[in-house]
Formats: sequence, C-alpha cells, structure tokens
Amino acid sequence: SGGIDMNWGDSLSAVNWADLSILIRNILTAFAIFLIGLFLARKIDKLIRARLGNKKGLEVNETVRPLIASIARYIILAITIYAALDLAGIPASSLLAIFGAAGLAIALAVQGTLSNVASGLMLIFLRSIRVGEYIETQSVGGTVREIGLFTTELKTSDGLHISVPNSEIWSNHITNYSRYKARRVDIIIEIARENDLEKTLKDLQTKLSINKLVINPDSASVTITGFSHYGATLLIRCWLGADNLAADRSKLSVELHEFLKAEGVKFPPLLAVSNQA
Repeated sequence: SGGIDMNWGDSLSAVNWADLSILIRNILTAFAIFLIGLFLARKIDKLIRARLGNKKGLEVNETVRPLIASIARYIILAITIYAALDLAGIPASSLLAIFGAAGLAIALAVQGTLSNVASGLMLIFLRSIRVGEYIETQSVGGTVREIGLFTTELKTSDGLHISVPNSEIWSNHITNYSRYKARRVDIIIEIARENDLEKTLKDLQTKLSINKLVINPDSASVTITGFSHYGATLLIRCWLGADNLAADRSKLSVELHEFLKAEGVKFPPLLAVSNQA
C-alpha cells in the first residue's frame, strides 16, 4: 500500500497547478463571454427591429425587418461561440475544422430546415406574401404576422397563433386576399316576375352608380340570371374595398333591398321561396 500511495503522490506532484488554474479561468471566462454574447444578440435583435421600424430612423419594410434582425442575431452568436472556444484554448485551425465538420453534419441532418430558410428568403424577396396580408394555402389560413428564417407566423380569423414552416407555404398554392385594394362581389336578389323587370334593372344600375361603397361604378352590372315559377333572380355584380369587404357587402345588400322596397318592387311569396330552397 505504501508503493501505491507514493505513486499517487508523485502523480499529484506532477500536476502543474498553475496551468490548471489558467485553464479553469479561461473556461469560466469563455462561458461568461458566451452568456454576454447571447444577451447582446437578443438585445441587438430587438434594437434592430425597433430602429428599422422607427419612422424617425432608417425605416425598413416590416416584411424584411425580421429577416435582417435574425441574420444579425445569428452572426453575433457565431462570433461569440468562436471567441469563447478560442479563449478556452482551442486553436483557430481546429475551430475551423470543427465548424466545417459541424456545418456539414448539420446540413445533412437538417435539410428540411435549410429548405425552410431558402423558402423564407424566396417568400420575402419575391414578395409572394407580406406582413399584414390575409392568405390561405391548402392547409392553413390567416393574417401574416412575421416571416422568419425558418417559419411564418400567422394569426387566424378567430385569434389563434399558427407557426408554419416556410417550405410548406412556398411549395403550395397561395391565395392572397389582401394584395389588391378592391374585390368583386356578387349579390343575388329574388323579385316577383310581375314587376317591370327592365325598369328595375335600370333603377338598380342608377343606384349603384351613386353608391359611395361601390368602386368604379361604370363596371357595376345588374342582370337577370334565371326565372322561377314565382320570381326572377337578379345578379348584382360590383367592386368593393377589400379592407372592410364583409361589412360593406352586407351594408350594400341591405341598401339595395330597402331601395327596391321603397320603389314598390314586389318580392316572391315567402312560401314560394321556401319551397324553391
């Protein structure tokens, strides 16, 4: 046992406590640098979003703003990790080799993630969708809140938050309901056949031409699309503003119906309409 104790003591004496203390100090310092870099990356992300969204400063489109902030955050994180590992005593050549091997491994393991990054860049720079627009794909629909490097954030019409991979949006058919400022609507009204149909058509056309809700009144039209035993079906087609489409369409429908009532236009009996339905 004495020989064992002597060997153990020789091993302890061979340890360079000065070098060990320097190594521990460097590791702790590297960890502190990493935490500081992580904190700064988050702060700079928020600062860039705020500054680029400030009309007094360098204002950038709100669709591109999150991308710039994300790129800046990841660059700071990469520099922080490099500096922390270098301070911990890992040579620069070894770091480059490690980053290269790690990058290749990550690229092979997260091909789907990289496709999300590429899809996000395509969505932003080709302007397929923009922040604030209401869109629908085959699987999701909602108002675009943010287009990030990996996901697109949507808010549904009933107030739910949806995070969708960029590739899922880019690879599907996109219906954008907000890109244009005007939308065409069709309003169907059933009136009795004994009315003066020609006069009714002209009166409705005149009403549409002076209605403030109608955009480009010259393009509005009133036609008869069919007859039933009791009535005639009128199709009113016009353009309304897209911002408040549902409310404006409802308001216009009520106004046209009340206008016909005031003009003495007769409607089919309720029983007849119920039987047709």
